Amino acid sequence: METTDSSTQKNKTNWKSQAGQLLSGGLFGFLLVSYYFRHDVTFSATSALLILVIAIISFIAGVIIHELGHAVAGKLSGMTIMNLSFGPFIYAKTGGQSRFFFKLPAMGYVGRAMLRFAQPISESQMRKSMIRLFYGGPLSNLVIGLPLLATSFYYGWSGWFVFALINIFFGLTNLANIEGAGVQSDGRVIAMLNGKLPGDDLILVSYQILQEDPQGEGNWSEETAEKVKSVIERYPGWPLAATLLSTVGPYYYHSNPHAYLDLAEGRSFLPRDKRAGILQDIADISVATGYYYADRLKTEPTMKEKLHQIGTQETVTRHMRDMYVAIIEGNRNHALTSNYAAEAALGDWHPLYLEGSSLKRVLREIRQDVKSS
Repeated sequence: METTDSSTQKNKTNWKSQAGQLLSGGLFGFLLVSYYFRHDVTFSATSALLILVIAIISFIAGVIIHELGHAVAGKLSGMTIMNLSFGPFIYAKTGGQSRFFFKLPAMGYVGRAMLRFAQPISESQMRKSMIRLFYGGPLSNLVIGLPLLATSFYYGWSGWFVFALINIFFGLTNLANIEGAGVQSDGRVIAMLNGKLPGDDLILVSYQILQEDPQGEGNWSEETAEKVKSVIERYPGWPLAATLLSTVGPYYYHSNPHAYLDLAEGRSFLPRDKRAGILQDIADISVATGYYYADRLKTEPTMKEKLHQIGTQETVTRHMRDMYVAIIEGNRNHALTSNYAAEAALGDWHPLYLEGSSLKRVLREIRQDVKSS
C-alpha cells in the first residue's frame, strides 16, 4: 500500500502561500496609510469606537457573505444544503425539516457551509463541482470587497472602506494554503483537488460518504468502504485522515469490529497533536467503541491509560471516555450517568456529529447492556 508521509505534508513550507500572505499584509498596510494621508483622517476616542463597531459588523457580514457564496456555488453545482453556520447561529436540514439552532462553533470555525451531492456522480464531475464550491466563498468576498474598496478609497467613505478591507481579508486568507487545528482553508482544499497537494482522495471520499449516507449510519456500498480503508492506510499520522476512523466505525461495529481494530492499529491513541486534539479525540473514542463491540474493552492492556489521553475540549467525547472508564472499573452507576450525559450533549443536532444517529444508537445499545449486566 502506497503511503503519504503526513509529517512531511504538515511541515512542508509552502513558500508561495507565505509570500502571498506577506504581500497581502504589505498591501493592507499601504492602503491604510494611503487612505490616512489622502483624506487627512483625524482620530478620537469616538471615531475609534465607531470604527471598532463597524469592523465587528463588517466581520459578521463578511462571514455571512462567505458562507452564502459557498452555498450558492454548491447549489449551482447540483448540491443540497445540509447546514449553514454563522457563528453560533445554525440553519440545518434534519429529519426532513429545516430547523434553526444556537450552538457554539466547533474546531475554530466562525462559519461553515456543509453541502452534499443528492445523487451519485462521477469522480471527475464531483471534483469540478467541489472546486467551484470551495472557490464560491472567497470569491464572493473579493467580488464585493474589491470594487467597494476602490470606490470608498476614492470618495473617503471610512465605514465602507473598513467593510471592503475585511471582505478582501476573508477572500485572500481563505484562498491561502493553510491548515490549523485540523481545519483546512478553502485554498488548501482547492490545492488538493487540483492535485497540487496530496489528499484529494480523502476529500472526494468524504463527500461520497455524505452522498451515500447523509445520516452517518454506516450504510455504504462495499466499494466505498474499501475506498475509505485505502485512504486511512495511505495517510498514517495525519489527523484529518484519522477522523475517517470515526466515520467508518458504524460500518464495522456490528459486522466486523475486529477488522476495524486492525485498521485502527497504529492510528489511534497516538501522542496528542495540539493543533488537532479534537480530531484525535473523536477518532480515539470511536476506536474505544470498536473495542467495546469486539468485547475487548476490559481486556485490552493499558486501555484506561489510553482513554485518559482523550481530552476535555469536546463534551461528547469526554462523557464517552468517562463511560468507558467506568465500564472497565465496573462502576455501573457512573457508566450510566456518563452515557446519558453524552446523549444529552448530542442533542437534536451537533456541530461535529450533526444528527448523531449512529452514535445515539451506540449509546442506547451500551446503556441497555450496562443496565442488564
